[in-house]
Amino acid sequence: MAEKTNVIFWNNQGPDDIIMAYEHDDLRTLTSVTVPEHAVAAFIRDGQLQGVLEPGRHLISSNNIPWLTKIYNLALGYKETPFKVQVIYISQKMFSGKWGIRGMVKAAQGYEVPITLMANGDYQFRINDIPVFYTQVLGGMKSYTTASLNAFMKGFINEQVTQQLSRQYYMEVLNNLEMASTSTKALIEQYFAQRGIELLSLKIIEARTTEEDQKKVFEYLQFTSAAGESFKRYEVMERMADAIGDSQGGAAMGTGMLLFPQMYQQLQQQPVQGVQQQQYQQQQQPKVLCPYCGNPNDYPYKFCGNCGKPSPQMQQQQQPPMGAPQQGVPPQGMGGAQQPPQGGAAPAKAFKNCPYCGQDISGLPKTPKFCPYCSEQLY
Repeated sequence: MAEKTNVIFWNNQGPDDIIMAYEHDDLRTLTSVTVPEHAVAAFIRDGQLQGVLEPGRHLISSNNIPWLTKIYNLALGYKETPFKVQVIYISQKMFSGKWGIRGMVKAAQGYEVPITLMANGDYQFRINDIPVFYTQVLGGMKSYTTASLNAFMKGFINEQVTQQLSRQYYMEVLNNLEMASTSTKALIEQYFAQRGIELLSLKIIEARTTEEDQKKVFEYLQFTSAAGESFKRYEVMERMADAIGDSQGGAAMGTGMLLFPQMYQQLQQQPVQGVQQQQYQQQQQPKVLCPYCGNPNDYPYKFCGNCGKPSPQMQQQQQPPMGAPQQGVPPQGMGGAQQPPQGGAAPAKAFKNCPYCGQDISGLPKTPKFCPYCSEQLY
């Protein structure tokens, strides 16, 4: 315990010291109180804040402490002085601290399952409203020490940061730590101001989650991205190729490598079934115009479905003599197929197969005038 004296000042103040309470409360008349430039001195009497001394040297008397209305002297018979005033020095410098939290947060927009969030950073603050600070913070402390205040600040900022980050998405915080730091500071600085503390800065240095949750988030983002469906098919194809490659025999691995492109092509076509598959194939199949009538035909084609003229490829292969009539190919394996009508209107029902060459023409939108495979007239 320090010796009681008529001169009070903040002795041996360290760079991280925020508050210091003078341990004697029975101050003598004309006691000198020296307040450093960066601090103030709060006078507490009967648990209430009576006044604040600004930086400089002050002499305690009834003139500069008007809340003490009378000056008593020990000669009047009192065994102790009635000046029961506690002096608490409060620094108003800028201080730095660190914070760290572990809580739950939503992973990403559309993925509402909470995941673990582990984040840490630092912050800077200073005490700017002494009456509010004493009422809201110091008044509830058992001891006025820097250690007690630091414990309060650590718990308070961790609570505020946890509440605000839990309302954000993990991927948004992770992708832009600077923006998350700015928004979090703007949201919590009002709660510091309500306690007489100015939050000068807040920085999120690191934000991460567990390896298990990180894998779940990665897979979700892959499958929901623009190329997510392709990524999913690729994984299925990769597992199939690995299964083939792991089978016994050296030929199996070679087979797996050869089937690799085919499997991927089949996986791409799996979601399209029935009529949708035909429409999909028709949309994907390129068209080529007939050089004689301009009718669009599926590439490759042998004869135009509108005018019956052979394609340029067929002309190069056959090179028929000038003026030679085209000969139809009799149907194979059809056994008494009905001959096509000679002239007149189109048949009531569309042909399923060409009666001359036997090719399947049921997939065409309508029965063409000439078979696109053998060029024979169908109606």
